[in-house]
Amino acid sequence: MFEFFRTLVQIAAPVFVVSTMLNVGLTQKPSEILENLKNRPFVFKMLLANFVAVPLFMIAMLHFTSFEPALKAGLLIFAMGAGAPFLIKLTQTAQHNIALGAAVMLMLMLTTVVYMPVVLPLILSGISVDGWAIAKSLFVQLLLPIIVGMLVAQLLPGFTKIVQPWVARLGNVALYVLVAATLIGYLPNMIAIAGTGAILVGLVFVLGAFGIGYLAGAGKDHLEDVGALGTAQRNTAAGILVAVENFGEYPNVLVIMTLANMLGIVMLLFIAKRMSRDNQVEAEMV
Repeated sequence: MFEFFRTLVQIAAPVFVVSTMLNVGLTQKPSEILENLKNRPFVFKMLLANFVAVPLFMIAMLHFTSFEPALKAGLLIFAMGAGAPFLIKLTQTAQHNIALGAAVMLMLMLTTVVYMPVVLPLILSGISVDGWAIAKSLFVQLLLPIIVGMLVAQLLPGFTKIVQPWVARLGNVALYVLVAATLIGYLPNMIAIAGTGAILVGLVFVLGAFGIGYLAGAGKDHLEDVGALGTAQRNTAAGILVAVENFGEYPNVLVIMTLANMLGIVMLLFIAKRMSRDNQVEAEMV
């Protein structure tokens, strides 16, 4: 039974990623995305938060633990990747501008492609990271669907109005299947790892990253919310590539990343829904 749900995860994950990115392309204009990157102080703070402060936060926490090497490696890889496609869903749930979420995601994702192959070998000795493999996978699953969606929206507006709602629904269904299948499929591993405290460290890390990203907003509500969600939601797509290619004989590397990511998603969805209620109240008061 568990193997079935793990196989389902492998199917649902790319369906969710591709459909979510395609929906971004169908609904967002390039000019709107680029407009949100003109705030240079926010861009600089987000880069500093995601690629300096957040990894150092994980390194500091792991300094005080005695986990097996596989769990430490998984948590470090989890901390190094930023720019997850799920940020689009979180931004939408929090009722903020999706173009802002897409801009932040793309900026962090592109930086991750350069950052991970350079920094990971310095932290995890004895591994080599295939930067081209990471870049190729991210392009095919993330950038290409956005480009295709934008072209379709530009050339076939009538068709876009028909297909876009179905693409959005497919992404939502795939998300719920992905969360449920992961929690069920990896239940034995979760139970085995639970006693080590590694899952707790992963969740504390997500909350800490949320706080660090929130500070990047510098008092502006929409930047605080999206900055916090964008920093807390890590890019496990890049991390999974590294884990599969370099740690195939150590399954706990992949398992702890998957568990930390999926439990973090559940927690961030709850926070994003809370943000949406606060934003509704503020909108009604204006």
